[in-house]
Amino acid sequence: MKIYLINVLNHRKKIPMNKDLNGGFGTADYYGKDLASFIIRAVKHKSIRIPVLSMAYLQAILKKKGHDVGFFEAKLPIASAGNNPDLILIYGTIVDYKNENRAYQILKKRFPDANIGFTGPFPSSMPDLFKGDFVIIGEPEAYFLNEFKNTKLKGNVVVDGMADMDALPTPDFDGFPIDSFGYNPALIRKPFVTLLSSKGCPYSCRYYCAYGTMQGPKIRQRSAVNVVDDIIKLQEKYGIMALQFRDPCFGVSIKFVEDFCNLLIKKKIRIEWGIETRLDLLNRQIIQKMYKAGLRNINIGIETSNEEIATRNKRKIYPLQKQESIVRFCNNLGVKLSAFYMFGYEDETVDNMKQTLEYAKKLNTILARFCIATPYPNTPHYDVVKKEGRIITDDFEKYTQFNLVFKHNVAEKALMKMLRTAYREYYFRLSYILGFIGWKIRDFLS
Repeated sequence: MKIYLINVLNHRKKIPMNKDLNGGFGTADYYGKDLASFIIRAVKHKSIRIPVLSMAYLQAILKKKGHDVGFFEAKLPIASAGNNPDLILIYGTIVDYKNENRAYQILKKRFPDANIGFTGPFPSSMPDLFKGDFVIIGEPEAYFLNEFKNTKLKGNVVVDGMADMDALPTPDFDGFPIDSFGYNPALIRKPFVTLLSSKGCPYSCRYYCAYGTMQGPKIRQRSAVNVVDDIIKLQEKYGIMALQFRDPCFGVSIKFVEDFCNLLIKKKIRIEWGIETRLDLLNRQIIQKMYKAGLRNINIGIETSNEEIATRNKRKIYPLQKQESIVRFCNNLGVKLSAFYMFGYEDETVDNMKQTLEYAKKLNTILARFCIATPYPNTPHYDVVKKEGRIITDDFEKYTQFNLVFKHNVAEKALMKMLRTAYREYYFRLSYILGFIGWKIRDFLS
């Protein structure tokens, strides 16, 4: 079969949009109209862009099964002689589903005989919003590995089970605009791509988070041997110099981390890499081990500095003193920390948010991302808020983490003002600017 994989770009929205973030639902960052917000948005739009990793795995799976596969992103494919796909898969997201539906209409006119549908975590959660020939409900990698037959798909295609991580081939980035991908300033080297070593998240934050909800609570770990082999193949084929692991929670298996690092060191593989994980999975020994093997960035979810608010919202805070100790240790060692903070937790006040902002300044990580709590469809948080009649809008393109979409005890105007204040006060401080320059000097000398 001839199969096209499509990631639709939205050229009308001049904001940083990354469709593979937020559990694959996508993010679209908008902080406000003031000058500080404009500067931050412009820098991020230029510096941080990642591939839709699921599409790279699907391309590898389908090619391995003998299909003729093409990936399209910058422009939709044009109909021409000999260019008649049998199947087209469009990646669907919460932040751009209207534009993705328009792409379906365009493609259906160009290729009327093609079977055209949607895949992705958000179409799996809200299939009725997608007007294609079919919607894949569940994990597409599992479906195309184990269930797909050379037949037309129709309606809701429900996937049976999830993929064995060691059954996945190395992701195939042919046709992807690799030169445009980057993760600066967390990882500065290019070419850059993303990779998976595991799926699943067993922690209580899946009450809010799309990762645990869509991937399940069980950790599905790829072997260290296979992950290192993936890196070798990506370097040989694309010259990759840096990658960010897209695991919801890297390093739950300490044995994997040790085996992985030992293999990278033994094989003398030079690669900068980053992870997203929990602070309570880290200690000085394991950080040093990972640093020796190439670790240069850690994404951590701080969320709030208020233990009472965290407890009310089914989160557990790692003791603040230990957080500060790990941040200092990573800074001294040469590992960058990117910290994520959330405003608008249930029962949170503006004073609570101000305390979190002051704590963020104290940590002074190279990146800080402030956003608004958002109840995502298919999460328990959404179900509770929906049942209580507190959903403000069903326009899901507003579910970007930068809009208040449910009734909160803090007024929307005050919450949005707090968000703008956080970005302005965090990034336009002398201590942050000096710290950033220090990191740039270290990057130059490394």
